[in-house]
Amino acid sequence: MSLSLNQVLKQTQKLVMTPLMQQSIQLLQLTSMELEQLARQEMMENPFLELATDEEDSTEQSSDQTPPLATPQEQLDTKQSESASTEQNEPLQAVDVNWDEYYEGAENKVYFPAEDEEQKDFNEFIPSRASLYEYLMWQLRTAGLEGKDSEIGAYLVGSINDDGYLETTTDAVARELGVEPSKVEEILRKIQTFDPVGVGARDLQECLRLQLIDKGIKEPLPYQLLDEHFALLQHKKFPEIARAIGTTEDRIVQAFHTIAALEPKPGQVRTKEQPNYITPDVVVKKIDERYVYYLNEGSSTHLKVSTFYRRLLSGNNRFSPEEKEYAQTKYKAAVWLIRNIERRKNTILKVTEAIMSHQKDFLKKGIEHLKPLTLREIAEVVDMHESTVSRVTTNKYVETPRGTFELKFFFSSGLKGKEGETASSRSVKEQLSQLINDENSAKPYSDQRLTELLRKQGIQIARRTVAKYREQIKILPASMRKSV
Repeated sequence: MSLSLNQVLKQTQKLVMTPLMQQSIQLLQLTSMELEQLARQEMMENPFLELATDEEDSTEQSSDQTPPLATPQEQLDTKQSESASTEQNEPLQAVDVNWDEYYEGAENKVYFPAEDEEQKDFNEFIPSRASLYEYLMWQLRTAGLEGKDSEIGAYLVGSINDDGYLETTTDAVARELGVEPSKVEEILRKIQTFDPVGVGARDLQECLRLQLIDKGIKEPLPYQLLDEHFALLQHKKFPEIARAIGTTEDRIVQAFHTIAALEPKPGQVRTKEQPNYITPDVVVKKIDERYVYYLNEGSSTHLKVSTFYRRLLSGNNRFSPEEKEYAQTKYKAAVWLIRNIERRKNTILKVTEAIMSHQKDFLKKGIEHLKPLTLREIAEVVDMHESTVSRVTTNKYVETPRGTFELKFFFSSGLKGKEGETASSRSVKEQLSQLINDENSAKPYSDQRLTELLRKQGIQIARRTVAKYREQIKILPASMRKSV
């Protein structure tokens, strides 16, 4: 068989991700806060980008006779007309992008006007709270330990997890540091006196015991329950414990209430995590018996091409080839960003409207009336790919008359009802939670009883599914929900 080199022409089709498409996908995945940060960063790097002032906005509105809440399509048309007039006067090459193709099917929507740039959110000024490790190390430095004792203390503090429990053994620490286990035990007992009470414990029983000691409880029964009957106590088997100890059930119940008031995860009270304040990307409001959708995009809605640089480039100034190339690159980048932001707005609004139209019963009646919904269903309605719908609904929040939810919240599987209709798994969980909230705490419903009650409401569901849903919404089984 002979080998030879040949040149062959071959036509193939493949998808090429242009920089414009890549930027469009990137913007689609950003939240409103992230988009705001990106817009400010781009303004710092691109001289062609700037924010329109309130005077410019009001002038444009009065000259165009547009309402205070201009639609994205109206703003897009305005920007396109400005760009067209600019390109006639500027010595810049035309931006080779077919924007009609990208914005085909764009609808007239409304969105919130940008907030005052000077307006501040005072949540930004909440001081950062020290982590549990930092808090314990501060107490260790003030405990008067020196030399090897300080080293042992630092090692132990570094081995305490966020819940406040020691994740190693004193023997392991002794081997690692070359000291006696009794010395490690001594330093650990010192750390166990630190705040929060119960920190440094090796298991739940020791943690609760430390808290009982700190409260000054002298009654031996709670300590005996922790040391000898903890498993039975967790399942509230009070008669069995009373028989084993030889006392009354009332005394066991009283000791149980003392223990139940303690903190099983003391480290959580010193967590460094700050509460996350959600800024909704879309707001749904009911006005005159119809629902209106607003975008909350901040100052990124006021991005425009700089008038100063447009005038500078439209004059007779002489620029070197390098300067002209730089200007053309930055000009194209500015136009692309503005247009892609507009496209992002239209896409988010279109997907949100499709979701809310499907979930009208939720808007009117609440979570228990959610319907099953899949990404494919919405993708078919808005004529987009499922991956696009997934990007739009990830980390995007919508404020509704029923509360603020992530857009992903409205997608769920369904269960069959008596009449053949389907019910959302989220609505079933809501009904399950309501049944448990309304139960007699002295005689809580078993999973089998909950299954029967849901079936009476028209939900065909298996007992194992009820158990799974109960665990997902973090509700204990009946044996652990029983109160005395």
